[in-house]
Amino acid sequence: MNILRKTKDILRYVFTRMWNRQFLVFLFFLALSTSFWLFQALDETYEEDFSLPVELRNIPRDVVIASDVPKAVQIVLRDKGTTLLNYMYGDKLPAVVIDYEVYANPSGHIRILAAEILRQIRPKLASGTQVVSIRPDTLELYYNNGSSKRVPVRMEGQITPAAGYTISSQRIAPDSVLVYASDEQLAAIDAAHVQPVYLRDISAPVSAKLKLKAVRGAKFVPDEVSFSLGVDRLVEKRLTVPVVGVNCPDGVQLRTFPSQVEVIFQVSMSLYRRIHPDDFSVVVDYKELQANDSTKCRLRVAESPAGASHVRLSTEEVEYVIENLSSSAH
Repeated sequence: MNILRKTKDILRYVFTRMWNRQFLVFLFFLALSTSFWLFQALDETYEEDFSLPVELRNIPRDVVIASDVPKAVQIVLRDKGTTLLNYMYGDKLPAVVIDYEVYANPSGHIRILAAEILRQIRPKLASGTQVVSIRPDTLELYYNNGSSKRVPVRMEGQITPAAGYTISSQRIAPDSVLVYASDEQLAAIDAAHVQPVYLRDISAPVSAKLKLKAVRGAKFVPDEVSFSLGVDRLVEKRLTVPVVGVNCPDGVQLRTFPSQVEVIFQVSMSLYRRIHPDDFSVVVDYKELQANDSTKCRLRVAESPAGASHVRLSTEEVEYVIENLSSSAH
């Protein structure tokens, strides 16, 4: 208890000494000098950046806005600090208004230049305020009366799987979108193009939201699509396929030894059991044998299923004989 009582006495003594007359005089002059400095500082000229919202007004229900309008216009003002503070915390600066009833025209294209923006905001500025810059210096608005058509979505870019993998599926949803534009522009737009996608060494599924490329004066609805990519591991498979002679004239038969060969190919695991020997065609072209003085002929894979890649034969050449069936019949 004695320790607490002594601590309280010490604190009371320090507090009393601090709030003596000299300290109060010091605080008064400190506040006075700070005020003089503040008033002098605010009397200097500064530049400050302000953001003015952009408002669309009186847009009819049957009118479709086919372009993105900036949400705000950035202006840089130069004036005394007191005036700039008033713009910040007192009289707020006005919005930049795009009034359809005022600016609409047959072209379906509204352009508001910096001079018009300045004309709108000048009445709210003090006489001594200078406008240093306006960004953007032109506001553009494209619109139409609902003309639209549906166009397919097209991918751009390049996608390559990692070694030992294959792209098993690629999907865009939706695969078509509505485009709103003038009749003349609609005639020239045949597709909506996705922002280019470049992916390398893909070994796992991919999904993403992709923006459509903007077209000046046109509006895509929706303006983004969902993209998904399926990846599957490649495995090697072998199938025994018969060799068939083609372009043989009537009465002639082409025989090869052996009559079957192995087709070796790579296929995704999901398609491994779906590919069969009759999906392939291995042929010898009779016409190519007319100038052949060898007992061997070259084989060619004439048909293979879409899911098979890196298709090759276990042997490129086989022995052959040509039989004349009409002679053997006699």
